[in-house]
Amino acid sequence: MTERARRPHHDHAWGAGGRLPWSGRGGFETVEAAGNGRLSATLAVRRRAMAADLIEQAALELFTTRPMDEVTVEQIAAAAGVSVRSFYRYYPGKEMILTALPVRLATSIAEETARRPPAEPPFAALRNAVDVLTGETNDYLRRWQRAMAHSYGNERVQQLVVTVTSPMLTEALAGRAGLAPDDLWPELAGISAATALVVGSRRWAARRGSLRTHLLDALDLLGRGLGPGPDTADAR
Repeated sequence: MTERARRPHHDHAWGAGGRLPWSGRGGFETVEAAGNGRLSATLAVRRRAMAADLIEQAALELFTTRPMDEVTVEQIAAAAGVSVRSFYRYYPGKEMILTALPVRLATSIAEETARRPPAEPPFAALRNAVDVLTGETNDYLRRWQRAMAHSYGNERVQQLVVTVTSPMLTEALAGRAGLAPDDLWPELAGISAATALVVGSRRWAARRGSLRTHLLDALDLLGRGLGPGPDTADAR
């Protein structure tokens, strides 16, 4: 079976800004007119993305049956049909596979936060971005949910998710507030928002129900402590 045939198709609900670059939407037609050099480079990027996707999907399937700590890199590579060396070309460790979805979501949240109406205060814009982007649950999310239910008790995974997603949220909040990312409010708010999203995702993995509801509950509780954020007019 070829990689193309084995590759699962995602139908993510993160909106246009959150689609995976290898989701297949747009196809090859957009690059054919750009010349053979550009086409070759594009095909190489797509092949690498497809290989990373195969590894992610194989790992999630294994993580749904037993905790991540009981699954080896060798088993993931074998299930994905790649070598162990290829695995490490795409992921520095198996924990990073579980950060792939949070990173894509945080990227989409940051982009949507920047697009929100100017009248929305910074934290409200982020909260509303999450509301917009998490309305549906698909098969991929349910598989990730089952994997997280087995593995989210792992402190390394939680810390990694906060580490890799908080800079994106901090940058988005700083932009809305007209502040530097290393100012106290956006830095604290970004790290706190990333933590709230981890807690909401963990509760969703354990308790089921609506991902959106769990995420918004965590953000709303946090928002009552942080407040809406600096007044953008004053900050500028």
